[in-house]
Amino acid sequence: MSKVNKKSPYDPELEQVLEKMRHAGSIFSCTLNNIPTFRKHLLTVRLTDEQLHQNGAIDSEERKVPGPEGAPEITLLICRPSALKTNKSNVSLPCIYFIHGGGMIAGDNRFSLQSLLDWIVELNIIIVSVEYRLAPEHPHPAPSEDCYAG
Repeated sequence: MSKVNKKSPYDPELEQVLEKMRHAGSIFSCTLNNIPTFRKHLLTVRLTDEQLHQNGAIDSEERKVPGPEGAPEITLLICRPSALKTNKSNVSLPCIYFIHGGGMIAGDNRFSLQSLLDWIVELNIIIVSVEYRLAPEHPHPAPSEDCYAG
């Protein structure tokens, strides 16, 4: 009978930190049963319109674009400097295409966008954040294909 290698795949120094985090309850253990709870928690930290617009510095809109073949449309959240509204010329700006975290099982196109909002005004860029279908209801490759289609 072969032995199972129980050695951690992580660096020993990192494993010590991870063990402390596990003990403190800081590491989320994902199961099919607790995905709904995880999703519900993320709704409590979702950006409000007020937070998204940064006191009028940012304009946003949602647009629907075709999804992968045979799939529903994809919703894109487009955030741009509000100064573009007053500028009548057609200006091209750099764009960041943002795929939110959440492990393809949770979150939406506003999740973890907060850290990028300052860049919109500071760097004069546009951020497009994709709303992809979530697993396990939509198994691989659906979430990835949605991101690609967006």
